[in-house]
Amino acid sequence: MTADILRDKFLAFFKARKHKIIDSDSLVPKDDPTVLFTPAGMNQFKKEFLGFDSGFKRAATAQRCLRTDDLDKVGKTSAHHTFFEMLGNFSFGDYFKPEAIAWAWEFLTKELGIDQSKLWVSVYQDDDDAYNIWKDQVGIPEKKIVRLGDKDNFWPAEAKTKGPNGPCGPCSEIFYDFGVNIGCGRPDCSPACSCGRFVEIWNLVFTQFNRKEDGSLEPLPNKNIDTGMGLERLTAVMQGKQNNFETELFQPIIKEIQRSVEVEPRDNQKFLYAIADHLRAVVFSIYDGILPSNEGRGYVVRKIIRKAILHLNNLGIKDPFFYRLVDIMVEVMRNPYPDLTGRQEEIVQVVLAEEKNFLNALGSSAELFKSKFTGFIKEPNPLAVGNIAFLLHDTYGIPLELTRQWLDEQGISFSQEAFEQAMQEQKARSKSGSVMKGDVFGSKGLEIKVKASKFMGYQENSVKANILAILKDGKEVYEVVAQDSLQIVLDQTTFYAESGGQVGDTGKIINGKNVFEVTDTQKIDNVVLHIGKISSGTFKKGDQVTAQIDLERRQNIARNHTATHILQAALRQVLGNHVQQQGSLVTEEKFRFDFTHFKGLSQDEIARVEEIANRYINNDYAVGCREMAFKEAKKTGALAFFEEKYGECVRVVSIGDVSRELCGGTHIANARDISLIKITGESSVASGVRRIEGVTAVFARKFIEHSQAKAIEEARKKSKLEEQKAQDKKRSVEIIKQLPAKSIELSEKSVTINGINAVFSVEHNLDMNALRLLVDMIKGKLTHAAIALGSQDGVKASLVVGLTADLCAKGLSAKNIITVVAPLIGGSGGGRDDFAQAGGNAPENFGLAFDKIKDIINKL
Repeated sequence: MTADILRDKFLAFFKARKHKIIDSDSLVPKDDPTVLFTPAGMNQFKKEFLGFDSGFKRAATAQRCLRTDDLDKVGKTSAHHTFFEMLGNFSFGDYFKPEAIAWAWEFLTKELGIDQSKLWVSVYQDDDDAYNIWKDQVGIPEKKIVRLGDKDNFWPAEAKTKGPNGPCGPCSEIFYDFGVNIGCGRPDCSPACSCGRFVEIWNLVFTQFNRKEDGSLEPLPNKNIDTGMGLERLTAVMQGKQNNFETELFQPIIKEIQRSVEVEPRDNQKFLYAIADHLRAVVFSIYDGILPSNEGRGYVVRKIIRKAILHLNNLGIKDPFFYRLVDIMVEVMRNPYPDLTGRQEEIVQVVLAEEKNFLNALGSSAELFKSKFTGFIKEPNPLAVGNIAFLLHDTYGIPLELTRQWLDEQGISFSQEAFEQAMQEQKARSKSGSVMKGDVFGSKGLEIKVKASKFMGYQENSVKANILAILKDGKEVYEVVAQDSLQIVLDQTTFYAESGGQVGDTGKIINGKNVFEVTDTQKIDNVVLHIGKISSGTFKKGDQVTAQIDLERRQNIARNHTATHILQAALRQVLGNHVQQQGSLVTEEKFRFDFTHFKGLSQDEIARVEEIANRYINNDYAVGCREMAFKEAKKTGALAFFEEKYGECVRVVSIGDVSRELCGGTHIANARDISLIKITGESSVASGVRRIEGVTAVFARKFIEHSQAKAIEEARKKSKLEEQKAQDKKRSVEIIKQLPAKSIELSEKSVTINGINAVFSVEHNLDMNALRLLVDMIKGKLTHAAIALGSQDGVKASLVVGLTADLCAKGLSAKNIITVVAPLIGGSGGGRDDFAQAGGNAPENFGLAFDKIKDIINKL
């Protein structure tokens, strides 16, 4: 029985038992800061477990999950994975232990036909209810019911003694017995033994307690069911295999690798298994919008890619290869995830880029080693070397063996203990990112019970409403006065709460002369919070008010939001359909749009995108908004943003026939109302993600006017500069024409000092080049000559010294002379023996400089 069949059977089984079938959530947990990735099926139902009414009490899912706390074990065991699918059924205050246990047994033994003699169960050591249900209602022999303690059969593990606080409870696990010939062979072997004979296939969690701050457990008023069954493990059991990697979920990938390696697969099986596992994790991470980067989730994805590449290196594959496996993996998962095919090329390109970069890093590792370790040759520090070696391993993925080899060649001492300690600390940090922090459900939402706000802002700009609650500093208050900073909750509102990249509305809440200035709008649990201050009067709970948005600001925001949709359509036309939204910001003044693409846009591409976007605007396309079922919307080709979590009913925004997207934001009625789109910037956000910034309408015109004014000013400055250069050139030509006559004049005024013909003069308006030419001309007319000329331009002093060749032959040096006298004119200089120059800021001291030169000549 294949994994696809098992997945379908599980969901159909619980659908028949009145469970709502919910699509898998993203690997990116939305509004859940307690975990880095989605680690279990229950994560998307945290609000329901806390009592939030989503319209259903029973649910079932096939949830894609990612866990990295056992990353180094992947490939070395038969069942450790980073990415896996978890089948789960859930009850939110509806059915409890009897139904959960009975249905689990029925599904395994009747629906799947597993031999009952092959199944054992465990229960929590104090859970007599579960024990008796298994024994009396299901009929399992007592010897096959094992009682286990806090670590194995309580959720979260050891929560009773160690926390976290919040909902918790005992659990019961169902095990498959591979038989007495597997494992330790002891007659008393049971699911409590880790020898491999028994494999857990289903965990039933009975959430019946609330752990309080003092560690006590109080019964929950509404008891919940949370179950999880690994699809990969169930598939292996159903196919009679002891190893998950021997199923059709992994074998096509493994066989493709085997075709490309020359080593015996048996000796390298752990590498094959790890690569196949890592490929699934990487593909689905990118599919869910997690791109490789140097921080957060992206860092984990980059690390997994690099581990796979190192495993390929161990198999003898040194060139880019990992990316070639993406197509095979997409084909394996095509039935449950048909959207993968549309993202296939994008995923290939992201993996290929990462693979090339890492292989280049490995190729240049020697240079990296030199920059990091050379200083330790003269000053040994084994502990520091061990820590740096770990950083290279953790950040760049460079194998320790490669680092050790280079260190040994250089004779640099290394501490294995320091490396191992840094490794353990990183593992602890990684594990803490995969488990729940603080209270079990982390985000608590509002501390008051209030019904969801009805949003009227698609149709209306103002609406009559009643105040349901007023919050100050997070606490409910009943009457407030001017200047208080507050949050007001209304039963209905026209104010759009920040979401989907669009900022929240501003405006006023009015009751006669009483005015509340709304400066922001946010939303928690579908309750809209109007944030601001009372500018006049008072407000109290129960008041009837008018909620009135800032209409002009809303229209500007709507223009920019519609512009992002048009921009995406233009980008896809110019760059290709791999373009997918990765994030956005829509404000009154501007918009920002992040999208997948693998290199910067050229000026021609930017101009083309802008041209197409404005053509769409000029085509007078109507903007339509329509609600429909999510699956129906997907069939129409509507684009969805990866970070958003969509319900069954979604809002589709279409712009003519050029754009169709799922979107809950506010939009204009016709594309022509945008008037104009102007792209103001294009940049990189992360590996494979580009960002375009832009403006519309009056802001676009202002930007163009400002740009044109700036260009005119720059052109004026450039023209003025060129004009000045032309005048300077003309003046320079005129001055140079006068130099021959000036050289004769100065030659005739030379004086004899200690047998040397000396020329001293300050000439105005001569630059350094003219002074040099004048020196050369004088040297051509005199022998045995020393020439010192100065020129002043404001406070700038220029001084040159020239010597004829016969003086240089006798050991006199213009360079030495200028070094001595340059400080007298407030500067410094240098040059050759026959010519040297200096610049300074004390032209009034030319006389002192000349006197010093005369003194030098007199002392020869």
